[in-house]
Amino acid sequence: MADIWHALPMSYRLTGVSAFNFGAEWERVPGDEDVASRVMIFLADRRLLFGDRHHEDELECVGSAQEIRRFLTQEISAAKPGKSLSQRLSLLREAARSFVDRAGPRAREFHHDSLRFGLALGDLRTAFALHLAAIAEEFDLELEYELARLVFPEGSEAPESDEL
Repeated sequence: MADIWHALPMSYRLTGVSAFNFGAEWERVPGDEDVASRVMIFLADRRLLFGDRHHEDELECVGSAQEIRRFLTQEISAAKPGKSLSQRLSLLREAARSFVDRAGPRAREFHHDSLRFGLALGDLRTAFALHLAAIAEEFDLELEYELARLVFPEGSEAPESDEL
């Protein structure tokens, strides 16, 4: 009987059992594949990760990083604890937190220091590129154009889509 539990898809949860009708009720719950896909879709629309550095507004970038942190916190709670996806999402959230911390209140540390802003933004984007590439590979997800540009900047060769 224990073997049947291992054969069931991990993205379903038992919600009820009938004793005399020998029935069971199941509810589909998001698996890590669903979480990874949602994260990719959400991040594909964040200019903070791929916009032109010279035209960014520092305060808006900090706001975007805070929004990313909130979203990742929700998705970490939906991912399976202790698995590679939840760990990678935690590292992405940490990178966003570090960017916000380096900016200081109201992004004042970035306002007149374009070098500090550029370095912090570069660190953030590097962390996201590394972890998003690993997530895409692990869950066989295709990167949208903007995220692919982050992971494979101009001048580097992106692998064929079946290699990701």
